[in-house]
Amino acid sequence: MDVHRERIVRQVLQGLRYPAEKWQIVTQAELYGADAETKLELHALPARRYRDTTEVTAELDHTVTRR
Repeated sequence: MDVHRERIVRQVLQGLRYPAEKWQIVTQAELYGADAETKLELHALPARRYRDTTEVTAELDHTVTRR
């Protein structure tokens, strides 16, 4: 994930309380009004609990690389 994409994800998830489940992360993006690409990336996350935004972006980096 490039620096610009990571910044967008961090902005979208700002204010989310952690730990957070995938559904909470996706809901936060929907409420924020995230762009289609960000929502698509977040929907691709494995369903589990995430400790913080850094863990989310690391998983996104891993998930996007596998596509």
